[in-house]
Amino acid sequence: MEVSLAGKVAVITGAASGIGKAVAHAYLAAGVKGIVAVDRSEKLKDNLSTLTGSYPEKVVLVRGDVSEEQAAKDYTRAAIDHFGAIDILVSNAAISIVKPLHLHTPEEWDRVMSVNVRSVYWAARHVIPQMMKQQSGLILITGSISGCIGIPTQGAYAPSKGALHEMAKQMAIEYAPHGIRVNSIACGTVDTPIVHASADASGDSEAYWAMLRDAHPIGRIAKAEEVADFYTYMASDRASFFTGAVIMMDGGYTAR
Repeated sequence: MEVSLAGKVAVITGAASGIGKAVAHAYLAAGVKGIVAVDRSEKLKDNLSTLTGSYPEKVVLVRGDVSEEQAAKDYTRAAIDHFGAIDILVSNAAISIVKPLHLHTPEEWDRVMSVNVRSVYWAARHVIPQMMKQQSGLILITGSISGCIGIPTQGAYAPSKGALHEMAKQMAIEYAPHGIRVNSIACGTVDTPIVHASADASGDSEAYWAMLRDAHPIGRIAKAEEVADFYTYMASDRASFFTGAVIMMDGGYTAR
């Protein structure tokens, strides 16, 4: 089955690594008109140099912290100025702090909520009006199994992902009359830098990786590329009946 994103314009946050970077590669391979790749990382340009070299007219980089409104203003304006529209927003940027809830400092709690949740609010303020003008659009939110079930040491991260799942449902209902669809992909563990950081922070990375693999009935964690393939399908016209969905892509984790 061929999946095409020809003519579509996408904004991808958290694009410097992990799922976001893989999605950028997959969308370009599917023929997207253009992407705006957003990340606060100083390595954004270096990490996406292959894409900017291969698709110089299709890739625009925006450095910014998605927890701040200015980033949403900047990437919205970049998409409109360079490509004339925003058809897809992949709201993927996130951080995680591996601690039980009572051990989080107020600053840690606020930071996780700002990056993971408030960023979608800022996106709604700036991307949704553009999509309403177009009378079309799709928002894909990177959710998590942590937003659906309790997992030890996911103190602030789990509530943040649960909030995102509910925001997807709320926005789907709110904006359906404007041709806008919103879905959340509740991923299981994916081999990304954020998971590597969590493993390092655990104090026993080998045991941590074994725990992650064993927790998924499929016997492994996901590759960022296979997640990106699904995001490509979900961004295509073949998935046009999906909205308000929290889709489990978790290797059977929540089926136990």
